[in-house]
Amino acid sequence: MNPAIRRTGVLALILLGALIAQSTWVGFFHHEDYEGQLQGRSIVAEYSVPRGQILAGDLVIAESIPTDGGDYAYKRNYPEGDYFGNITGFKSINYGASNLEATENDLLNGTSSLVAFDDFWATLLKERKAGGNVITTIDPDLQKAAYDALADTGVKGGAVVIDPQTGRILAEASYPGWNPTEVSSNNGEVAEAAKIALDDSGDMLDLTRQEYFPPGSTFKTIVSAAYIENGGKASDMVPAGNGYTAPGTNHEITNSSAQCPNAEYTLEEAFALSCNTTFARMCVEELSIEQITAMTEAFGFGEEFETPLPTVASRTGDISEDAFRAQACIGQQEVRETVLQNAIVAATIANGGDRMAPQIVSELTDSEGNTVQNFAEEGLGRSIDLDTAQELQIIMEAVVEDGTGRTAQIDGYTVGGKTGTAEHSDSSENRLPDHGWFHGWAMDKDSEPAVAVAVFLDSYGDGASSKAAEISGDLMQQVLEGGEE
Repeated sequence: MNPAIRRTGVLALILLGALIAQSTWVGFFHHEDYEGQLQGRSIVAEYSVPRGQILAGDLVIAESIPTDGGDYAYKRNYPEGDYFGNITGFKSINYGASNLEATENDLLNGTSSLVAFDDFWATLLKERKAGGNVITTIDPDLQKAAYDALADTGVKGGAVVIDPQTGRILAEASYPGWNPTEVSSNNGEVAEAAKIALDDSGDMLDLTRQEYFPPGSTFKTIVSAAYIENGGKASDMVPAGNGYTAPGTNHEITNSSAQCPNAEYTLEEAFALSCNTTFARMCVEELSIEQITAMTEAFGFGEEFETPLPTVASRTGDISEDAFRAQACIGQQEVRETVLQNAIVAATIANGGDRMAPQIVSELTDSEGNTVQNFAEEGLGRSIDLDTAQELQIIMEAVVEDGTGRTAQIDGYTVGGKTGTAEHSDSSENRLPDHGWFHGWAMDKDSEPAVAVAVFLDSYGDGASSKAAEISGDLMQQVLEGGEE
């Protein structure tokens, strides 16, 4: 072999070995340094252009605004503060993203294929493009009204308002709220302090979908649906009385104020009076475990809804024993329900038994506001027969007209619903003030389903369900009167 070629080959092998050694050294011992540099450059590039907006109607609830200098050209801002934090979430250099900022991240940061040609030259040159926008289904005035109503009670709570015919969420308020601006700050110290404070307070927990609670007597709506779906009627005579002891137990189930002294009432009357004894006995003596479970699942129990915001699944818990079932069917024992789920139950009944997928995003646009994707309504099938829905509407109307939900009445409109009071204890089994619930619906002037609602008040105490019904009526009235304009 030619000596020159041999020397060249040896030199090449030495250089190759050195390259492999260097790569190995970097890969195993210094990769974090290089990854950190690359990540830092990527973040600087991401913040070099405005991230897209999130809007409620025409109201901007998340936006990027220019900085005063430094490494980042833009910073994230949430101009409406606490009202919409549970919906927008945050977008942080330090902590990533949450809620819609997370689920719609690719569109908002301009990397989604939906906005691939938003800026032709930026795409061609592989430069950062301004992000697209997310249009929510939220009515901003209704959201603020719901939030303020919850805040005025002085307790934690949640409220969800839905269009029964489309599944669109018109309001989804959680109180206490939180402002994502500081945790999204480009200043690491400011962001860290804000995140620690929010973690300590727990205010970032959305009480409408990330937590569930014993639903109290609102669960009697599902029990009634199971009874009617299996041959019952609103006019059926059902057992009542002010005391009932389930087989195999010494615990007597009573009514809240001895309001059901008669041995029997019609189902409509027992529902309006909220007779615990009626529904506890119904689930032990009339309905099977399978019938109860089938009905809860038909309404959505066990499903983790994505609106696209994720929701924990509601559950019935263990109802295998008579004693468990008797308590579960008055919304106690291990039954747990989200505010969103309870609103879906009401919306489905108002909609004649057809359950619609809940959704909180209506449209995606490019940075210029041109629509790149619309979200159509999605039916999830029939939960109950039309006849069953109509019978349920009868008994729910009785609650608002003559029963425990009178504070939800709206002059000139047909309103139905169910109140709920739920007992609960702390970790040491100390009884706490009762939760308050209401879920219901209202028809428009043409008797078409216009709005459904669920309101939850955490540990409100005396008058809890009446206050929840009052808030529900006010929110539904705002939708109805807004629809007439």
